[in-house]
Amino acid sequence: MMPSLAPLKCLTAVALGIALLAAAAPARAADLTTVRFVYDWPVADFDMVPIVVGQEKGFYEKHGLKVDVLFPPDAQTTARMLATKRADIGFEATTDLIFAANQGVPVVAIANFTQSNSWCLIGRPNEPIDMSKLKGKSIGIFTDSWTKAMMGFVLKKAGLQDSDVQQIIATDDDIPMLLTKKIDIATNAAAYGLAEIEDGAHETPTMACDGDIGVPDIPVWTFTASPDWLKTNGATAKAWLAATAEAIDWSVAHPKEAAQLFTKAYPPSGSENYNLIGWTYTAGLMKGPDGYFKQTDKQWSVLAEALKDIGQIPAVKSPSTYYTNDYIP
Repeated sequence: MMPSLAPLKCLTAVALGIALLAAAAPARAADLTTVRFVYDWPVADFDMVPIVVGQEKGFYEKHGLKVDVLFPPDAQTTARMLATKRADIGFEATTDLIFAANQGVPVVAIANFTQSNSWCLIGRPNEPIDMSKLKGKSIGIFTDSWTKAMMGFVLKKAGLQDSDVQQIIATDDDIPMLLTKKIDIATNAAAYGLAEIEDGAHETPTMACDGDIGVPDIPVWTFTASPDWLKTNGATAKAWLAATAEAIDWSVAHPKEAAQLFTKAYPPSGSENYNLIGWTYTAGLMKGPDGYFKQTDKQWSVLAEALKDIGQIPAVKSPSTYYTNDYIP
């Protein structure tokens, strides 16, 4: 009597099921390409929401990547970490790219983060900022290149010199200095001022932004890499941006859940409500006329010409020196 084929069929079905599961499963950790992402600041903040979402929701893994996050010792080191191969992809203020090119540091922008200039002068709730009365005011500033450049535009708009205002360096954060009246005006991207004051004081700050303070309407932040790394890792750069675009999509559609994931990953970054306020504002700045990431000659020319006009750089270079769109998916 022939043995039953049922056990064999069972075993075959199990084996087939295992094979199908293996084929459908994400790549094993050993098969993933590691991308070292270096931030622009020594600590995490809600601009990193898409990166964390990409890690936690598997968007990077789906594209065959494992992302390791690095933090620089200060706000001036990110470009040098890329140039010296201590990191692969960075997050920097667009001004950093102009200054890097001027100093011969080999790094280029591969995609915009946000698509507009959200940097503002920030005042206490119910205290409007009058540019005609800026002289003699104490203004909180940071030591990053973006703040330095934007303050040049502000002073030019107000017809003032550096000595006409008191620029007080904030070693950590200038919003507490504003609220305790240690300074008259704070500076920051709008999302940070809104998040801190609305979360803490439950009030809305006054803000002066854009043309009202003389700053050009150009993207604040960009993703960056060194040309040498891009030559041999172009496919990885494209995969990273494709995964990041998916993470941004998800984060924009699910802001509360995105803020929860980020706050859990980086508890010192602030409360979940703070991160939700900040990310929700930022999410509204992510898309431009051409969707995510797209850069233009105009944005780089406007920025470089403006920096030259206020004496920050000696000459303007070709826009192609500063950026490339070749890796945008």
